[in-house]
Amino acid sequence: MEVKPITEAAFKQFEENYTGHMHYFHDELFYDYISNVNETHLLGLFDGDDLLGVSMLSATSVLKKFRLFTSHTGPLIQDFSNERLKFFLEEIDQYAKSHGALQMIHSPYTVYQMRDEDGNVVADDARNNRELIDLYEGLGYKHHGFTTELITEELLRFQAVIDVDQPLDDILKQMDTTTRYNTRQTETMPLQLKLLDEDEYDKFIQIYKETEERIGFDPVPAEKIKNLLNTLKDRMFLVLTHVNVDDYLKQLEDERDIELGHIAEIEEKAANGTATKREKKRVNEHKEQLASKDKRIKKMEEFKAEFGTELDLSAGMYYYNNHEMVYLFSGSYPELSFFKGTNFATWEMIKKAQEIGVKRFNFFGLTGDFTKNAQDYGVYRFKRGFTPYIEELPGTFDKVFNKPVYAIAKKLGKI
Repeated sequence: MEVKPITEAAFKQFEENYTGHMHYFHDELFYDYISNVNETHLLGLFDGDDLLGVSMLSATSVLKKFRLFTSHTGPLIQDFSNERLKFFLEEIDQYAKSHGALQMIHSPYTVYQMRDEDGNVVADDARNNRELIDLYEGLGYKHHGFTTELITEELLRFQAVIDVDQPLDDILKQMDTTTRYNTRQTETMPLQLKLLDEDEYDKFIQIYKETEERIGFDPVPAEKIKNLLNTLKDRMFLVLTHVNVDDYLKQLEDERDIELGHIAEIEEKAANGTATKREKKRVNEHKEQLASKDKRIKKMEEFKAEFGTELDLSAGMYYYNNHEMVYLFSGSYPELSFFKGTNFATWEMIKKAQEIGVKRFNFFGLTGDFTKNAQDYGVYRFKRGFTPYIEELPGTFDKVFNKPVYAIAKKLGKI
């Protein structure tokens, strides 16, 4: 095997055919963005003429002649093995050193170990790769630790995933009772899923920022979100869940009239002595349905009086590649949670993931604190409802190649 620089065309061709784990930070679309911002380097892992893997590096200058390198969640390796990874990392280090590297940072998008939906380690899962930490540390890298908190500048180490290459009915059955009920309820309401255009990015950002502030997450600058939206727009769905209250009121009133019709028909038969036992029993069911419709009609009238007719319920950003669809960001209005807008959007996007042919739906980041005291417990509880498996990533590693110069740069505030 050997590692050598590759062209942009070779890098993009590899990614078009790559079917393994790939974070959006290593997507060719992100390369197009970062290459206009920072110095970039593309390396390939070869076995003869066969390109086995790629690494996208970017570098920022410090103290004029030195560079800080990052590998943007790479490298990517087809038919992954630790042997190939180790060789690739060694060669990346040598390449970076020859180009003035002061530091190299890796945050590999590679599974460290698997957990179930409750966060328990699945010790015998074949996807586990607990050798990763020793591999990086053996090459002189410092591990930033097994973090279980929200760190804005580093990848969250945990992500919840479901497989969607199966019938929708099976996906529904795998949900917990509450999530399945809420999902089915959304199918009884006239909810709409709208795709937002570029000139509507601010609408999404507003909903997300309000949610972020309410939950207490570390704020992501609006400009950073907008840059990401612009960067990934060719592989992204930006959606808004919406309902017209008048449409729902009309639907409920029509359904109410149907129930009244059933009740009147059965009561007329009962008066004539022609109603069957089954019909007499069902009249109570229809009356219960009637009471339910009346209750919902009253609630919709209250919603209309307080919030108006046209209601935006939630918004979400979904990125996709050859491997998976990723639920990157979302926001919602808790005062409109009755409509289960987030459940509706998630279910519709699971269907979309199937439609475009990916095998996984990735609910993305979790802190890894699975207790009720977790900062992101509400987010985790929502994702857990889909009975996902949880992938734990190894975290972030860094290596300093020239410690005296690094210390000077840090003291001067250059790092």
